[in-house]
Amino acid sequence: MNTLYPKPPHLTVAVWSGDDDRSTFARACEVAAEFGCTPTGASEDGPGVSKVGYRGKGLGTVIVEHLFGPDTEAHPVAISLSAAALGWPEGMWTANDRKAAYKLAGWATDVLRELTARTGALYGSIAVEETLPTPSALRAGTPITSLPFLSAKLPPAALRTFQAAFPQTQPIAWHHGTFFPGWRPFARANPSTVDRTALRAASTALGNALSRRNHE
Repeated sequence: MNTLYPKPPHLTVAVWSGDDDRSTFARACEVAAEFGCTPTGASEDGPGVSKVGYRGKGLGTVIVEHLFGPDTEAHPVAISLSAAALGWPEGMWTANDRKAAYKLAGWATDVLRELTARTGALYGSIAVEETLPTPSALRAGTPITSLPFLSAKLPPAALRTFQAAFPQTQPIAWHHGTFFPGWRPFARANPSTVDRTALRAASTALGNALSRRNHE
């Protein structure tokens, strides 16, 4: 059993805080422990990347990790694990798969809510086999996933651009920001198809807003 590599496909709950990513990493470890994950003692350190291993009942291997990014900016930090049924086409689900998928989606949403609040993250996401783009990647045209979180500290215009990408999806308002659940296991109702062109434009606008914020 490899205690630092969850079984693929991978589900990643990731945040970018803009602060010292070592502090964000430490808070992510606290959140993992509070959500039922027990440290295994396994860890890995390398240039710009760190991993710490956990085990969660019903979750398998869980890791807290730095995601890749340029050395010139803070790296995203994530809690990652096997996506299990969430990584399969919904048409392949059995009744048990569906139950497990919705349960994991609820767990991941709760983790994102606490992780974004605890770290003061400016944005984040839940993704399957995708990483969270850094601000420079957003500005370069790499879109965020279809399950983004935006902090209430961001300009209202940034929120409006994401609302345009999710015109019929009911966003979830938390006291510290807004989560856009653009996928049925995470949504309160049937979400609309994500407007990918609008999502790319919204992601670029977010990257530009973060750049302006850093220069204020």
